[in-house]
Amino acid sequence: MEKIDKIKTDLIGVQESVSLAKYTTLGLGGDARFFYEAKSVDDLIRAIIVARNLAIVYKVIGYGSNVLVSDNGFDGLIILNRASSIKVEHSTGRVIADSGASLTRVIVEAGAQGLSGLEALYGIPGTVGGAALVNAGAHAVSIESFIKSATILISSDKIISVTPDWFEFEYRSSKLKHKHDDFPPIILSVIFQFHQKKNEGILNDISTFKKWREKHQPIGEKTCGSIFKNPGGSDNLATTEPERSAGWLLDQVGAKKLRVGGIRVSKKHANWIINSGHSSAKDARLLIEQMRNAVREKYSLDLNEELEYLGNWNDI
Repeated sequence: MEKIDKIKTDLIGVQESVSLAKYTTLGLGGDARFFYEAKSVDDLIRAIIVARNLAIVYKVIGYGSNVLVSDNGFDGLIILNRASSIKVEHSTGRVIADSGASLTRVIVEAGAQGLSGLEALYGIPGTVGGAALVNAGAHAVSIESFIKSATILISSDKIISVTPDWFEFEYRSSKLKHKHDDFPPIILSVIFQFHQKKNEGILNDISTFKKWREKHQPIGEKTCGSIFKNPGGSDNLATTEPERSAGWLLDQVGAKKLRVGGIRVSKKHANWIINSGHSSAKDARLLIEQMRNAVREKYSLDLNEELEYLGNWNDI
């Protein structure tokens, strides 16, 4: 009881027992014990300091596009990151963005000022911080190639500036994604280094990638993006080496026919699942295991998830 009273006093605006289903793109998940919306980097820092001082487990989320929250919820503090300032410097080619800023918005605002680089990632429904954490990418373009530096809160009172090497980036991962600690370092902002290009060329590229996504992915549905990483460790497999992509493997084993409760595999892309309604996170987790098992049985290959599981999954 003392901890509850203390967090309410120290973190004005914190809420209790908030459903996380409406804060994830898949629309599933139980309640967060505590929930706080950070509207600025200062808010984000404040929330993390309070959580660390009270030894309350925390997790920062953006648009919830790469997570599956347990039906049991999250027994700690969920911080919704809405710190979204973006500054574009045309002369230097740099874009400085808060970690809660939309990645797509960064791409568009940079493009409007003739700065190019991440157009292939247009439409990924995530934030700058989330994209850096997982080294987001598409069409053989990864975000790590355009990060110049980032500011990281590593302890309650220490903020550091780091270069890309600090992240130890890998395909769809970084050392921050591997940290399963209750009090992890948090990305506060990122500086991107883009190159200059004619605006019309950038807009044409954005349009091309937008059309590709609309054709190949279930846009507009309740999804959480790609479930599994490509075992070949690359995004550019659909056209060059389709037999090494997770989507192709899942297609070959008939995954598009799989369904558990109200969760089904997309008919458009076998590496995506869709919440059709009246579903649970447990259904989604069971479907993901069926997808993995189908590939394992036919190809003796284990697929590894891109998405992250939050909360208590002891009932699976």
